[in-house]
This record gives sequence, C-alpha cells and structure tokens, in this order.
Amino acid sequence: MFEADTKDLKKLTDVLKNVSRSAYPLAVRGTLDSLAFETSVLDKKKVLPQEFDLRNSFIQGSVQYRRSVGTFDISRMASFAGQVSEYKGKHTDQLAKQEEGTPIAAKGAYTFAATPGARDGSYKKTIRKVNLFSTMKVKQLKDVVQNPTKNKNNEISQAAAFSVRTDSSETLLLTNKKGKKGIYKVTKGRVTLLYRLTNKITKIQPTKWLEPAAKKIQKNADKYYIKNAKKRIEKEFSKKLKH
Repeated sequence: MFEADTKDLKKLTDVLKNVSRSAYPLAVRGTLDSLAFETSVLDKKKVLPQEFDLRNSFIQGSVQYRRSVGTFDISRMASFAGQVSEYKGKHTDQLAKQEEGTPIAAKGAYTFAATPGARDGSYKKTIRKVNLFSTMKVKQLKDVVQNPTKNKNNEISQAAAFSVRTDSSETLLLTNKKGKKGIYKVTKGRVTLLYRLTNKITKIQPTKWLEPAAKKIQKNADKYYIKNAKKRIEKEFSKKLKH
C-alpha cells in the first residue's frame, strides 16, 4: 500500500478523495502498477546483465510485472514484479533459487560446472568431472610441487607455501583437513575453494537480483504517485465536463 506522508502529497490525496470515491484508490493502484513495471524494466535492462552472464533473452523475458487486482480496497492491492513461474511453456525458478542460494546435487558420474552464479540458469547443467578438470586446467599437487606431501591434510598448506615461494597461481585438486576433495584456486598464499567435489552437493551463490531495482524505483514513489494522481484528477474532471 502506498501512503502519502508529506504535506503536499496529503493535499493532493484530499483533492483525489473529494473528486470522487474511486479517484484515490485508482491513483494508488496506478502508482503500484507503475512501480512494478519500472522495477521489472530496470531489472531486465540493468541489474540482470550486470549480475549474470546472460546467454540469451529467456531469463530477462521471464521477469515481468502484473497489475494489481481490480479492487478499490487499497489494503488488497498488490502489483507484482519478478520472475513468473512459467515462461514460454517452461517452468522457471532459476532466479528464485539464485536469490536464496539453494543447495543442488549432481547425479552419477556428473558434477555441476563451477561457476560463481546462476549464469542464466546453467547451474542445472552437469559436466563429467574429467571434462571439468580439463576445462578449468586443474592440476594435482605433484604436478607443481617437487616433493608433494603424503599427508592429505597438509595439501592446502603446502600449495599455499608453493604459491608464495614462486609468486604464481594454479588451479589445483586438493584435500582439506576434513578429508574433503575440491578444486582450489591458489594464488600468492591465498587458497580459495572454487568447487566441492566430495559429496556432489553445491550451494548456488546467493545473488540479490531484484532488490537493487526495487529499492531504486521506490525512492521515486512520490513522483509516480503525483503523476498518477494528476492523471486521475484530469480524467474525473473530464467526465464531469462531458456530463
């Protein structure tokens, strides 16, 4: 629900309420619809391209807006902006999962591609581990260290020391102190887990894909309200003149 809370906006609201019984509710509904529409447009044009590696227009097309229900009860008005549940005959929940960082699991000999984000929903696509290693140019510790440790728990420490000593970076297959294997990026003593391989379960990195657009549009809510209010007043006066 939109509430006018400044002196000028309250005056405008009083005018709406005096013009007709429907003027104020319709102005509020129009404002909500405008906010939802502008949020969806900004999200598709600016936010999504910045946050994700979009390969086609499907994800952007699935982000839409819906007008508020046809009611004069302001408390029931609710416009929608976000990803619809179905688009072009396909179930769409990629962005919802991306928002929450939902855990997903691979099956059989396949694993998920190691990416930081949904990348246009491709987090669902699996790849054979050998192909993943090849694509990411993953090496084993023995390929970079002359005398690799026999203690699996010390692999990460040795890899970090190697990176500091040689001032180089590598993508390595390592085992951590808990005995879990993963693909790590080792650079200048910093060891970063790129992908866990032990249990085939990975958590999508949470990314706020709608909130930035919504917050930016809501900052101008008063302007959308004024625009819709003036439009409604003009229509109401036009009706009275015709009569």
